[in-house]
Amino acid sequence: MGARRRTRAVLVAVVVAVGVTAAATGTIGTPAAGAPPAGAHAAPGDRGTWQVRATGDRRYEVSWRSPSLLPTTDARPVVTGPASLRIGVASVGPDRRTVTATVVASAPPRVRDLDVVLSGDRLDARGDDRLRAATTAGAGARLDLPGTVTLPDDPGATGPFDVTSSDYQLAPVKLPGMPEPIEMVGHVVEPAADAVTGPRPLVLFLHGRHSVCYDPADPDAGGDTWPCQAPQQEIPSQLGYDYIQQVLASQGYATVSIRVNGINAQDYRLLDGGADARAAIVERHLDHWADIAAAHQVDMSRVVLVGHSRGGEGVDRASLEIPLSAPYRVVGQVLIAPTDFGNQTAPYVPTVTLLPFCDGDVSDLEGQRFTDVSRDLTTGDTSLKSSVLVMGANHNFFNTEWTPGLAAAPAWDDWYGPERGECGAKNAARLTPQEQQAVGTAYVAGAVHLFADDDQGVLPLFDGSRARVASLGDAQTLSHAIGGGRDVRAPQRGAALDLPDDADTRMCTGVDDSARVASCTHGLDYVAVHPHWSSSGEMLPTRSFFQMTWTASGQAGGLVLRRPLDLTDRRLELRTIADPGAGPVDLRVRITDGDGHSAVLTPAGGGGLPLLGKREDTRKYWAQALVVDPSAAAGVDLADVTKVDLVSHSDHGRVWVADLAAAPATLAPVPDRRLATVDIGRTVVPEGDGDAPVTVRVPFSVHGGLTAPARIVVATVGQSRGDVQRFPIDLAPGQTSGWVPVTYQPNRVDDYPRTVTQVSLQPVRGVMTDSWAGALWVVDDDPAPRVTVRAVRATVREGASAKWEVRLSAPTGYGTFVSGRVVRGPRPTLSVADVPRDWLAGQVGGRPAPTDPLWKYHPSTYGSLDPGETRTVLSVPTVRDGRDEGRESVTLRIRVGRTVVERTVWVR
Repeated sequence: MGARRRTRAVLVAVVVAVGVTAAATGTIGTPAAGAPPAGAHAAPGDRGTWQVRATGDRRYEVSWRSPSLLPTTDARPVVTGPASLRIGVASVGPDRRTVTATVVASAPPRVRDLDVVLSGDRLDARGDDRLRAATTAGAGARLDLPGTVTLPDDPGATGPFDVTSSDYQLAPVKLPGMPEPIEMVGHVVEPAADAVTGPRPLVLFLHGRHSVCYDPADPDAGGDTWPCQAPQQEIPSQLGYDYIQQVLASQGYATVSIRVNGINAQDYRLLDGGADARAAIVERHLDHWADIAAAHQVDMSRVVLVGHSRGGEGVDRASLEIPLSAPYRVVGQVLIAPTDFGNQTAPYVPTVTLLPFCDGDVSDLEGQRFTDVSRDLTTGDTSLKSSVLVMGANHNFFNTEWTPGLAAAPAWDDWYGPERGECGAKNAARLTPQEQQAVGTAYVAGAVHLFADDDQGVLPLFDGSRARVASLGDAQTLSHAIGGGRDVRAPQRGAALDLPDDADTRMCTGVDDSARVASCTHGLDYVAVHPHWSSSGEMLPTRSFFQMTWTASGQAGGLVLRRPLDLTDRRLELRTIADPGAGPVDLRVRITDGDGHSAVLTPAGGGGLPLLGKREDTRKYWAQALVVDPSAAAGVDLADVTKVDLVSHSDHGRVWVADLAAAPATLAPVPDRRLATVDIGRTVVPEGDGDAPVTVRVPFSVHGGLTAPARIVVATVGQSRGDVQRFPIDLAPGQTSGWVPVTYQPNRVDDYPRTVTQVSLQPVRGVMTDSWAGALWVVDDDPAPRVTVRAVRATVREGASAKWEVRLSAPTGYGTFVSGRVVRGPRPTLSVADVPRDWLAGQVGGRPAPTDPLWKYHPSTYGSLDPGETRTVLSVPTVRDGRDEGRESVTLRIRVGRTVVERTVWVR
């Protein structure tokens, strides 16, 4: 893999071969702890060790063991390789060092072709790829944003009320998949008891995935063992948003920030990254607040959830799970640098997503999906979905307990690269922690005002307008939005290509695959961050984009709308991605009505779109709002706009349009609805011994009531009939259940104890997923073959190799590792001088004495049995020295899984 390639966590299903059946002496068993796995090809080094193990049926388990504990980050490690390999979701083992994934390929993958990538860096390669890619020259200039207005009301300003703080601790909660219970701790900041605020909305904060323990006396002593062991203490991540809580409480809101260190220490076990577990804890805290609401003057019908990183994905899961019948109502949510492993969003819940430009953890800005996925789900969802790009902000500094100089525990800047690079700590465009926290305060508080109190005066912060408030200082932000009452037209689905005027235009598919002509990235050598376009291996539902390239001013192209757009008393918005590598973008917009009357309009701010990222490694292919006031279009029937074209005003450039919309001046009311959700389960079946393929129905259930046709997309990897499959499933109104077909081939061969085919669901239309990852477990029911070990020849001549044959009574479906270690046997025994010096030097350091017995140094020999093989031979070479030493023995302790035997060969 190239050093610069960035890959987000793959969300397709994955097959994992787990374990090897163990029997008593005389049958195959699991390899000894610490030994290379069966059929392994290992590449050791100070950058970790790769191992590749054949698991049958063109499947291979690849694993990489880090020389040190993996960092506790919100991003997940990803195994990457050539496009010819189908690589499943990577999992982290209980040792917190081993990353494992299943690969489907026609031949064993080569370790030199594999990488483990975390937050844009290859962990298995020397150095930091991000440091190598980063440069300093000319970096860090501020964006040119003409037309920016300062709003009169500042949600980031302190309010009139005195505040009080307190903490509570409830009984821990046991959650599925986690051996240790999860703490129930809350940090409360609210108006003082005598503050006359009336019923107060509740704002709940949930932090992300961070280290959980630290030693106050030793900042270098890490530890994520849960519960924390003395002298280590818990990192108080829940205190990291107190600065926002203080402002909100002074404005009349009740706030609580909760701690989930127990989840952070254990969520590596869960395929969804712990999102459902975090949602469960959020709901437990809300249940508690429903009980105490009256005592705190809290209005539980106005709850806003705020989640940071994996906490963002956690509160989103809570929002889509909490029914309208609950004793509380989520009226909005703010997601700060969130993950979205499940490709999910919360229909009918207004959502603001903050995306840090200099995020060095969730570096692919996958939180953009919370906006994009919502667009095509249903026509009835009028909830605002807004994305805000925060220039100069990193991932960690939104939480003061993750910020150096402010945190009680050791903390760090998650960005990388030279200090004066574009996102470096000493670059003028990079936000200080205090500046970044001011942005967090203004935007979280602004969203709370908008969602809980319908304060439409702050809407320009979120709707694509160039707007700011005084408390932001010099910080710069960009935004775009869908929903909120917008009438949206999407390329291909809602609009076709207009006849271009010299510009080069086409429809392209939103996937990052430069080798694929239909891809939006075709012809681009490198796309650093592309949050609107999935990676080629993810198998996610894709969207079409309008692409236009121009080489002179005045060239134009655009879209013919399948339904006319009504721009009466509305503005036109185009979510437009500017290519940072193709030159400055300056555009005009031409609108045409059904009678052919047209007008060319200048967008707000003059039509220029700033290029996002000065260097390749920081470029962002992120959609900005191109906003047009159509009221000046004389002679055009604004109620019947049938074409929208872009007209170049710069000499060259390239853009992609995600969609265009007619946007109202104020938000539309959000109906009291929740979309139905789909959960997929796990099915366990015995393998059986038939000759014909078996198709198993993995069930899913539908909750909440389907009232209209809906569609999901299913992806599986590794089933024996078709290793990769992806297909839609249509759901009918009233449907409450269904199933996904997964086929496997039974046999009469001893296989791994279970083969797991994991199945993922992706929402497309009319429904949302909740538990999106399911599985078929096929349990092997064939006996393990017996192992026999014998000397090939009881006696060999000096200079020949002593050989031992290992034979299985029947072939297996997995690879088997065989090791032999020279041990003390019958006297006299071979000495060091009786074996080739180079053979021994490869195993024994120093200079062994030639007269020492060979067994003293325990040299080893290895072999393997690939799936289907039943015989291998171990050997120890000898040398002919011409001296008559009589008969000498060499004894091997041979290990085949749990079978251990000793066999002797004589040399004379």
